[in-house]
Amino acid sequence: MITAIITEVKFGENLSLEGLMSESGEYYVGVPQLSSCFQFDKNQASRGIKSLLDKSFQFAKLKTSLNPKGINAVPLEVFGNLIAELAFKGNQKAQIMTRILVNQSLYQLFCDAFGVKHEAEERQRWLTARFNTKHDFRPLTNQLQQYGFKEPWEYARFVSFMQAKIGLENGQRDFTDFETLNKLERCQTQLTTYMECGIDPWDALKKI
Repeated sequence: MITAIITEVKFGENLSLEGLMSESGEYYVGVPQLSSCFQFDKNQASRGIKSLLDKSFQFAKLKTSLNPKGINAVPLEVFGNLIAELAFKGNQKAQIMTRILVNQSLYQLFCDAFGVKHEAEERQRWLTARFNTKHDFRPLTNQLQQYGFKEPWEYARFVSFMQAKIGLENGQRDFTDFETLNKLERCQTQLTTYMECGIDPWDALKKI
């Protein structure tokens, strides 16, 4: 049986899971972690996971310090496929992870293409900031709705003006740097607070 060590794999500050690395340096994710992360029935997790994958798929069997008798695990590339399948089926945690991973991969590719260094610590800061801008956007849109915003173009127009305040072009959130994402997060939070205090959205925007 393969022996593996365990470590926490972070997707920014707000999301993480335990990853496994075998003696030969290959990466895996254990079924118990998948069950906890994506809310599979603990007693049927292996069966549920296998139903989403190729019929010929076979779990690896790994033993760790926490599970010396061994656990079922999936290789990293299979984990990626599983996240995608779960996201397509509407699993919210998988959808969040998919967006984070796609955004980070694209950003990393652009950094590589333009010769910009993007180290591990910077990646985590960027992931956290991008996650926060998504998380904080819902309270903002809820407030806009309370102030009578109904049509998609109304929201889009307001967001366009908001982003212009911090020098962010439309459609560039996934390709901007940490500093700009941090400004966006503060801007969204501040606007939401102003509106909660009774200030009209457009008046609130003038205060930014």
